[in-house]
Amino acid sequence: MSALIPAAAAQAVLLSVVFLTGAAIGSFLNVVIYRLPRRESLVRPRSRCLSCGESLGFVDLIPVLSYIVLGGRCRHCRRRYSPRYMLVELASGLAALGAWHLFGPTLHALLAFVAFSCLTVVFCIDLDHLIIPDEAVLIIAGCGVLLDLMDLLQRGRAAAVVFDERLSAGLQYHVMLPKSLVGMVVGAGLFWAIAVIAERVFRRPGMGLGDVKLAAGMGAVLGPGYQFLAYFLVAVVIGAVVGLVCMVLGRCGRGDYIPFGPMMAVAGLAMIYFGDVVTPWVMSRFLAA
Repeated sequence: MSALIPAAAAQAVLLSVVFLTGAAIGSFLNVVIYRLPRRESLVRPRSRCLSCGESLGFVDLIPVLSYIVLGGRCRHCRRRYSPRYMLVELASGLAALGAWHLFGPTLHALLAFVAFSCLTVVFCIDLDHLIIPDEAVLIIAGCGVLLDLMDLLQRGRAAAVVFDERLSAGLQYHVMLPKSLVGMVVGAGLFWAIAVIAERVFRRPGMGLGDVKLAAGMGAVLGPGYQFLAYFLVAVVIGAVVGLVCMVLGRCGRGDYIPFGPMMAVAGLAMIYFGDVVTPWVMSRFLAA
């Protein structure tokens, strides 16, 4: 029993470090969310109160805990600031723990957390400014390519998209393409087609180019198969529910534009962390035989 106590304590310390590291990255994500759309430097000047302009010290920047201790107020001017700062830090800490638990201390876990971070940035910036930053999309796509490369190295041909074409009785071609690249094309193509059709039918833009780019990035992560289809269906359902709730609450009318990026981000997070569970559940309900 005595031998188990140090091991349990070490595990608790390790998980605490993982959480705090994720929460600290979440603190930086708050900086990115505020400054990136304004094209400000992400490193200078130091973080400051947006009400009084005072620079924030170490006590003000402790992830999650500083918000709780200070009651959500600036230590200098006592003005309240949004709880979203704490929520982003908390979510990032939990996402780091989730990646560690699901994928272990692997490159897969790191890439999953990086993708989570970028989707968090997309969620908040699109909600605030109706734009999806290209930088976040490129990083997401890069994560997808790296994950695909790892899969190709482990499983070879089984991890690729294979096209077989028979030209004659004795001539047949086998074309192997990475799933990430095919997924980019399928994702961007599907969302671009929806955007064009929606604009022609409703005589107004139904989807922005940022949504198309994000779909390409998620296609790189999920590939062109059932996981991407499940991702698309989850995003559409979330969008429909959010739109209906907003109309019922009087927050928007039928003709108002609701950003789709946050819905795509939430669906993406669900698929990256729980795709093995979400995909068969969605397929069994939307594509039942």
